[in-house]
Amino acid sequence: MEAGGGNDSQDNSAYVAVSKPPAENESSQDIHTELKALKKKLEDETRLRQYTEQVLDSRQHELELAESKLEELRAQLSEAQDQVTQAKGRSKSKEKQLSEAKDQIFRLQPQRKDVNEADAIEAYRALCANVHRWVENRMKGILDELDDGRLRARPAPPQAVRFVSLMRETAKRGLALDQSDVYHIVAIIMNYLCLVFFSKSFYCPLDDYEGDATLTFIDELEASMSRLPRDPGHCREWRSETLTAMTSQKTFKTRRVRFIVLVTEDLATLLSAIAPKVPTAELQSSIRRSIIEPAADLAHDLHIASSIYSLKWPARGAWSRLEVYECLDLANGGETLNLSGTTPSSSVRRNVAYLFDVSPGLFVERVVSGKKSPLKAICRPSVLVFSAGGSVQQSPTVMNWLWESAASLPGPSRDGSRSATPVPPRSTFPPPFPPFWFTVLI
Repeated sequence: MEAGGGNDSQDNSAYVAVSKPPAENESSQDIHTELKALKKKLEDETRLRQYTEQVLDSRQHELELAESKLEELRAQLSEAQDQVTQAKGRSKSKEKQLSEAKDQIFRLQPQRKDVNEADAIEAYRALCANVHRWVENRMKGILDELDDGRLRARPAPPQAVRFVSLMRETAKRGLALDQSDVYHIVAIIMNYLCLVFFSKSFYCPLDDYEGDATLTFIDELEASMSRLPRDPGHCREWRSETLTAMTSQKTFKTRRVRFIVLVTEDLATLLSAIAPKVPTAELQSSIRRSIIEPAADLAHDLHIASSIYSLKWPARGAWSRLEVYECLDLANGGETLNLSGTTPSSSVRRNVAYLFDVSPGLFVERVVSGKKSPLKAICRPSVLVFSAGGSVQQSPTVMNWLWESAASLPGPSRDGSRSATPVPPRSTFPPPFPPFWFTVLI
């Protein structure tokens, strides 16, 4: 029995080894599933790592290319810096050569002192005051003859035709205005000075040849330069330096003295019509000292200035724009009547009448930073007005006598346009070719 019992125990053990319980089978399946999941995760991680390595390899390659290009750019930059350094060296060398050339050209040239606007205004006002004072002082004799009735008996002066031809058109309507003679003569002298000095591109001849060929050459060359890509300041500076160099020469100073003497004699001949009893030498001396030399000095400074100065008479419609002019009131002895800020319809201008122009104004075109600024009046033109209302009293005047005298003289019409500019004797030979330094200054 015991032996049989032992066999049964062995069979049961074998059965247990072969057929496991259900719980153990489920655990085995879970392990198998987990292994498959881990295997799949490992494969995914492997693929991700391979992709990452490929991306890193690609970025590494791009970085190497960028570094290579950077090295090339650094080499190019270094080469460019070397070229810039060399160019700066050459530029400094050229600047030094140019400076030496300019020093060589202008070693005898004085430093140019450019006139400023304040100086120009002061000089122009002084000139106008000189002219007015000279006329008042020198007309006393002929005005006394007019008051005494002796002027009508005087023969017509031969220069009367040319004298009255210098009148501006508006002044011809006021020949018989009482107390207007002084203003008429001032206007004639100022018109003469404009024609002789200020309306030219340069007031004095620069050579002794017919037509002032040197000045024509400078004007044409400046015009040609202005058509090139150069700023107006450069062209104007060239002109100023050129004229300064030429006018510093001894030959010009001699020529200028001759020209001033010629103009003085010519104006003295004209003005002898209103100062007939003044000796010729005294008349010429006073005209040269008070009028011609100050006018020539002012014209010289204005014409070589870096800014562009000019004298301009009032426009034809001056009667409607009295607010922009200096109005000299005939009703109050020539006192200035301030009409600034008024209009033709203003009550203060209701009784103010425009008579004629007395003197031109001084204008300037500034050349700043290589550019021209708009034209600006820095000294206003002056006109004669009458503020007492009604008509101005008519009476015998010196100007009316001269006008009638001119009508009785043979020769050109008193309305003719004969030039007031004296013509100095000139050579008929052509001028030499412009000197070398003209082209260097360009």
